[in-house]
Amino acid sequence: MGEITLHPETEHTAFTGLYRAAALELGENWTEKNRAVFSAAARQDGKLLGAATVSRRFGRLILDYIAVWPEARGQGLGRKLTEACLRYAETEGEAFLWLAARNTGFFRAMGARETGGRELLADCLVCPDYKTACQPKEMKFAVSCTPDPTEKEHVCPRKPTN
Repeated sequence: MGEITLHPETEHTAFTGLYRAAALELGENWTEKNRAVFSAAARQDGKLLGAATVSRRFGRLILDYIAVWPEARGQGLGRKLTEACLRYAETEGEAFLWLAARNTGFFRAMGARETGGRELLADCLVCPDYKTACQPKEMKFAVSCTPDPTEKEHVCPRKPTN
């Protein structure tokens, strides 16, 4: 088996099968509808192991999709993909990377905080699984290490907290 590589991708639709297998909500023309601007992929010997896609909507950069095939889990790929998205947001000069998360514990452990907002959950509100099988939360990562005066607690995603 070859080394696992992580790199940016421009063909966002290459991940449709993975995202659908992970039960992520995809509509027709999802890359155009969500305004996909960046994707990262983890591959080994050319085989897709995981991917993440960032979109620009509501005037924000949003980590819209992230998934790792079940057989590739436990290798830190979700963390590496998230970090690639955070680096992209930083290069774009964004203060935050937003997401609507199902697995809040994973993202919280990486430094994301719940916002209490619902704007990113607009598509979720009409889903029959909302608040039953699926209970997403709006969250955001602080991309830069500059404290936001509106935040009670600031966690820099690049430096460990004591």
